[in-house]
Amino acid sequence: MVTLWFSIFFLSLGVLALLWRLVNPPPRLEMGERGILQRGLGWGWIPWEEIEGAYPPTAREDETVRLRLTVTERLARILRKRRQFPGENPLDGPVEVRLDLAGSDLNAIDVLQEILSHDRPTD
Repeated sequence: MVTLWFSIFFLSLGVLALLWRLVNPPPRLEMGERGILQRGLGWGWIPWEEIEGAYPPTAREDETVRLRLTVTERLARILRKRRQFPGENPLDGPVEVRLDLAGSDLNAIDVLQEILSHDRPTD
């Protein structure tokens, strides 16, 4: 009988946690001191130092911002693990990533200005 009550209790906690996530989802895109976090990518924080450039959306993709990233060891590990790299070696050149702004209240131009306002190392 005790096992049944424990099962009901933990199942109820799981259902409550799921409902909380549905009602109050975390933001899909975050920008902060550390860099940019796009939850849909699953890469974790993209540091400002890895961002080479940012490009405005085209007419067809008005809810995205394109980033050009320098491939560091951290990013190369992620790309190899997910097999998301062009060619044989992910360290060959920069990688382009699309930040999806759909479902957020962020404007692509405001996000682009925020990204470009951060200092990046020069060669």
